[in-house]
Amino acid sequence: MAVSLESEDSITGINVTPLVDIVLVLLIIFMATAHLIAHRSLNLNLPRVAHSQETPAQSIHVTMSEDKSLRLNNTKMSSQELAVNLGQMAHLDPNLRVTLGADERVSWGDVAGILYLLKGAGISKVATEVEPKK
Repeated sequence: MAVSLESEDSITGINVTPLVDIVLVLLIIFMATAHLIAHRSLNLNLPRVAHSQETPAQSIHVTMSEDKSLRLNNTKMSSQELAVNLGQMAHLDPNLRVTLGADERVSWGDVAGILYLLKGAGISKVATEVEPKK
């Protein structure tokens, strides 16, 4: 009986379909989660104005959410901690710029309290964060 060199069960090519399927699924997962990874921020409904300017790149961000919780560069803290931290930063850099963003549902009295806190910390350059009207 003669033995053939090529058997009927030998693999003659590589099937790349499962590899392509896995790569496409991973691509879809990365595309769906990229926005969540890149934008870890608060959901603030900022007031809309007709004319606005871009925020300076070297500024400190203070945000007040709807529940009146304060954040300094996305770090949650109390108003006393915020005053101490901003006072230390203003002592190190007299030209410190602070950008204040508050939810549009926060009362003006609460925003004025934060502005008073910023002034007490020795910060004179304060900008407010708004969204342009559509």
